[in-house]
Amino acid sequence: MKSHYLCPLCQAPLLVHQGSQGLHCANKHHFDKGPQGYWVFSQPKKPHIDSRQLMRAKHFLLESGIFAPVVEAIQRQLTERLPSDATLSHLDVDSGEGYYLRALAGVFNALGQAFEQTGVAEAENALFVAAKAQPEANLVQSQLKVLPFADASFDLVSLFDKPLKGKEPLRVLKPGGTFIWLSPGPRHLWQIREFIYPNLTEKGGEPQQPKGVTLMASERITYSLALSGEQALTLLEMTPFAWRANDKIKRQIAQQDFAALEIDLYLTLATKDA
Repeated sequence: MKSHYLCPLCQAPLLVHQGSQGLHCANKHHFDKGPQGYWVFSQPKKPHIDSRQLMRAKHFLLESGIFAPVVEAIQRQLTERLPSDATLSHLDVDSGEGYYLRALAGVFNALGQAFEQTGVAEAENALFVAAKAQPEANLVQSQLKVLPFADASFDLVSLFDKPLKGKEPLRVLKPGGTFIWLSPGPRHLWQIREFIYPNLTEKGGEPQQPKGVTLMASERITYSLALSGEQALTLLEMTPFAWRANDKIKRQIAQQDFAALEIDLYLTLATKDA
C-alpha cells in the first residue's frame, strides 16, 4: 500500500507492509516505528537537544495555556476553511514536543473535522515527549532541510514560531491546500529581549509572504503575560535568539518578575497556488 513517505536513503516512495505495518521501498530499505513511538528516518549530525529539566519546564509552561489566544485565533480562522466532508491531512514542521499538534487536534475536533496528523522534528527527546502525549499522531525524526514526504502530500501544513526557510514546507503542501504560519511581531517578548539587545528598537511589520501562495488571512495577536523570571527564561529557550543570551544575562532574567510580558505574533493563512 502506498504512503506519502519518501525513503530517506534513496528518495524512492515508501510502501506500507500490510503484515508488519513497517515501511519499505523498491530498493529494499526498510523502516519500523520504534518502541518509543516515532519513526527514525534520519538523525541530524548536531540536533539541538534540550536537557530533561528544560523539556519538562517547556512542556508545563506550554500546557499552562500561555498560547491559548493563538489557538483561539487559529480556530476562528479555520472555521470556514476546512473540508468537513473529507479527512484532513495535517503536517506540523519542526513540531518539537508536539504542543501545536495537540492544540490543532483540539481545534479539528471542536470543528467536527476528521483528520490525520504528522509531526516532523530533529530532536529525539522532544519526539519522545510528543509520542507519549499523543500516540495517535504520526511522528518522524528527520532532518528538516529535506522533508521525507512526497510532493503535494498534505492538505494543511503548519509552521509555528519558526522562520520559514527553503521551499520544503510548501513543496509537500497540496495545490489549494492551506499553509498556517505563526511568526513573531516587532514587540514579541520585548521585555526579555531588552536584556539581550541593549539598544533595542522596534522594527519590522507583517512577515513577507512566501512565493507560490495566495494570502487568505493575516491577523496580529497581541496580549501580555505575567511570568516569573524562570518561566520567562524557559520561554526564551523556545526562541531563535536564545543563543544570544550568555550566562550573565540568563541570571539577570531569572531574577526578574515579568508582570506584563508582551506577546506579539502574526498568524498568516495562505493557499498554495495551483
